[in-house]
Amino acid sequence: MARTKHFASRARDRNRTNATASSSAAAAEGPSATPTRREGSQDEGGEAQQTATPTTTPPAGRKKGGTKRTKQAMPKSSNKKKTFRYKPGTVALREIRHFQKTTKLLIPAASFIRQVRSVTQIFAPPDVTRWTAEALMAIQEAAEDFLIGLFSDAMLCAIHARRVTLMRKDFELARRLGGKGRPL
Repeated sequence: MARTKHFASRARDRNRTNATASSSAAAAEGPSATPTRREGSQDEGGEAQQTATPTTTPPAGRKKGGTKRTKQAMPKSSNKKKTFRYKPGTVALREIRHFQKTTKLLIPAASFIRQVRSVTQIFAPPDVTRWTAEALMAIQEAAEDFLIGLFSDAMLCAIHARRVTLMRKDFELARRLGGKGRPL
């Protein structure tokens, strides 16, 4: 699932580091002082050609020299220790393993019950206003099971399209193929 993403980014990172190393080496050498044409050469007519020698002065608004490099090379005055960060995707995979092991419900009960009651007021007859706790738990378990199945089907659609990111079109395709929910 995430292999496509990480392998592609590693190759890109290698290319970037090679490109930056070669460009920084070229920048360290400075501009070339060798003119493209020699000043002493003459045309067939005997006239001396005008040559455009490259300028060694920086463009207006910039300072001469590598001021950015000197700032980066200087150590910072504060002694803050760099906070530790996991690589992208490591924590997500850990959370996936954790939630696959647990059996508790993931949607908060109070907000889910509130939504069930608001839907009940809209669609049910006015005399149906009360729910038992077991019925609400059963509806919540069924809703979470439906959502987990929809997410897994949508993820398969995204992987089939050679993507790692879930998009709306993945959910729409998963619903159409699985026959889940209302047709679009």
